[in-house]
Amino acid sequence: MGMAPDNPYHAIERPAPGTIGWRIDYHEAVSSTQDVAAKLAASGAGHGMVVIAETQSAGRGRMGRRWHSPPGANLYTTIILRPAIALSEAARLGLVAGVAAAQALESVAPGIVALKWPNDLWLNRKKAGGMIAEAVSDSEQRLACVLLGIGLNLNLGTDDLPVELRERATSVLIETGRRCDRVALAAALFSALNNRYMEFEARGFEAVRPQWEHYSALTGRKVTVVNGDARETGVVKGIDSSGALMLDTAGGSRRILAGDVTLEGAYG
Repeated sequence: MGMAPDNPYHAIERPAPGTIGWRIDYHEAVSSTQDVAAKLAASGAGHGMVVIAETQSAGRGRMGRRWHSPPGANLYTTIILRPAIALSEAARLGLVAGVAAAQALESVAPGIVALKWPNDLWLNRKKAGGMIAEAVSDSEQRLACVLLGIGLNLNLGTDDLPVELRERATSVLIETGRRCDRVALAAALFSALNNRYMEFEARGFEAVRPQWEHYSALTGRKVTVVNGDARETGVVKGIDSSGALMLDTAGGSRRILAGDVTLEGAYG
């Protein structure tokens, strides 16, 4: 273990504990920010503490997908949250994080930001980020904390993307032609997330849902949802107050709680 690198995010830490981003634990390289945050949370780290890493060797996408990037290009962060909610509601925080990420990116990539249910962030219909809300329960199976992971492709060049992903993945730099200030973007993200989280805590997901709908990439579009062996095709009506996807199918209206959603004709 060498000395910790200078933390460029130190400047945006807040003096008072309890707000999101008040303390930032910064690393050059980690297995994943989720792993580091899990250890910190287990040793009692408070609500709003954040882990940021330049690179991850085992970054967790959905369903075990791996993602690699050079240092200095992207923002990989996990926020430790300690909400007083039921374990079953924890996944909604992934949607809350999506809204905050979209609002932060709107400042550097205006007009091209969208959210694909449940946890992808798109720029011009290509994936530029993702959110994961990992619930940690205590011995009584109550919610102890949520490890909210957010990964955003910011200053990644086309050459940094694997060839097989270039059709489907992108970054702020690729879409706008401009590098963005990652520290300023992190500050905007934590500020937006703190505001959206307080709304969620006070009034539930319903308070944040209209903001999520504003960015929805799928509403009004025909999609196929695959969950295990089950496949459902229909037109997306939006999301409900619990964060479920509402789908109009040939067999009537359906609430989709989980699954991999493919937009028909999404990539070309």
